[in-house]
Amino acid sequence: MSKDLRVTIVGGGHVGYHAAEHLDRRGHNVTIIEKDPSRVEFLCDQYVASVIQGDGGRPSVLRQAKLDRSDVIAALTAYGAMTNLGICMTAQRIAPSIKTVARIDHGDDEEFGEMVDTVVYPGKLAANAAANEVIEVSGGGVRTIEEITGNLELIEITVAESAPVAGKTLEAVSLPRGALVVTDRQSGAFPGPETILEPGRQYVLAVQTAVTDEVIRLLRG
Repeated sequence: MSKDLRVTIVGGGHVGYHAAEHLDRRGHNVTIIEKDPSRVEFLCDQYVASVIQGDGGRPSVLRQAKLDRSDVIAALTAYGAMTNLGICMTAQRIAPSIKTVARIDHGDDEEFGEMVDTVVYPGKLAANAAANEVIEVSGGGVRTIEEITGNLELIEITVAESAPVAGKTLEAVSLPRGALVVTDRQSGAFPGPETILEPGRQYVLAVQTAVTDEVIRLLRG
């Protein structure tokens, strides 16, 4: 979707604020609903979103955000899955076409698929970030950039000197079905058949989880 989005975020805590900051940097129009007066004051000073003080679980407060003009509502409060799911479902009653994102701290995507369009697990994202830092300081060479779906992720791999693919072109390498080199991390260039997988360089790959181990073996040895 190329147009700027109008996004309503319920919950201006750590997760909600940083999501709003990220969306604002990308040029989207963001409104945050937050009930804590001190947090509202902080959010207003950041200039990343319009701020509404109130309980985002109440229909009257949600209507202040003009949901009929919004593309997405993201319920990102710290009050638990049921609160966030309830906010999303209430929003859909007010604006049936709005897309919904709920912060979930337990369960799985399929469990809530009939209730919201998608879910986010901040704890899981934090765990990935922590694991990446452990790998970074130890020189492990493989980092998860993002889990796109339950069976597809973006990973960053540094090609090892002794790796089976080291020094070979992509044309000469037989990557498993379900793996694609997206970019050379250093140059940002899109790869072609002539691209050489150079030892010591980092590459970003889109990989299905079923073949992740095989890809790591090929690039790390």
